Amino acid sequence: MPRSIPITIAAYNESMVQALLGPLRPFVHAGDEVDLVSGNHDRPLSVPTLDGWVDQLLRALPEGVRFSAHTSGLENATSIAAQASPKLETILLDYEPNWDPEFTWDFTATLTHLDRFAQACHSRGRRAVAYPTGRPIKEPALQKYRWDYGEMRGHVDEVYPQTQHWATLDAPTWVAALEVLRSQRRAHALSPTALVAQLTIGDRENGLRAAPATERFREARSGGLERLFLWWAPTTLGEAEMFLGSLET
Repeated sequence: MPRSIPITIAAYNESMVQALLGPLRPFVHAGDEVDLVSGNHDRPLSVPTLDGWVDQLLRALPEGVRFSAHTSGLENATSIAAQASPKLETILLDYEPNWDPEFTWDFTATLTHLDRFAQACHSRGRRAVAYPTGRPIKEPALQKYRWDYGEMRGHVDEVYPQTQHWATLDAPTWVAALEVLRSQRRAHALSPTALVAQLTIGDRENGLRAAPATERFREARSGGLERLFLWWAPTTLGEAEMFLGSLET
């Protein structure tokens, strides 16, 4: 049975690209997105590496799969927008503490930052997607900053909130975190069911094994979910394969 919604799946090194060409290839379908990562956090940006990866994947994956580049900082985003393959239609900006050099909890300044990001992308004909930290969704100490992911959506083409931490807690906390996002979308006349949420497959902090991740996916889907953003670790390829397989049934 086909998967119920599209996914965006990340790859940040050669082994992950090869996995998408090999064991994960049967689980990538038209409408899905492959998110190719370079220059995030403290790692150097390599546009030729991004271009090489997209060329390999484009030849092997089904028609209708889309490709994005994922990075940190406006300087890197601007370089990708100006130099990368046109097949990288979208740029994701990783916006979180210690990742984006201009990160701030101040929400007004954050929106201004995203405006600059969107302008850099749009001037080169690319979509701008914010990939912001999800800590302000429910972290008590951050509520004073009044982050609104629905308002954020008005400044970029899409928002992929980093919800993975909340998925590692109990089911009621996970469901409540997603409902915060849906409520914010409703307040800005956005469909609450057109939500994008993240799960991480892995054995480190914020990661889940395949079975609990499948449960979290089903819980999210039952409340309305348009796309799943999937981060995973090459050391847990088998778990990623099991998780993706569970979504096909």
